[in-house]
Amino acid sequence: MSENLDFDYICNLLKTDPEAFEAYREREIEKVIQSAPEATQQRLRGLQFQIDAKREVYKDRPYMCCMEISKMMHESFHNLNYKLSEFCGRKAYFDYQPQVVENDREVNNVANVVEFRR
Repeated sequence: MSENLDFDYICNLLKTDPEAFEAYREREIEKVIQSAPEATQQRLRGLQFQIDAKREVYKDRPYMCCMEISKMMHESFHNLNYKLSEFCGRKAYFDYQPQVVENDREVNNVANVVEFRR
């Protein structure tokens, strides 16, 4: 990955030339994958394929895309936590239950309401 990522430049590139932004994004991702150990590169390519597929499915709903990719990260973290806990002979610290989200409305309907006394 480039050492000096210029956020303003990248934002401007996305707004003014989406194709150039996409080419830039792909080049940077490839640099990261190439910098990984060879044994890990295939797994990273598979993971990037999954991310790109989610981006394509939710291209008209960026919020849902973000939620789906976030869910992937949480599931991966949970699996790592579980394996580490198992390895150390302990019970996992938390029990992650992924939230199934079918559309944007379901996300907004979930809330914990706390009543304040007057």
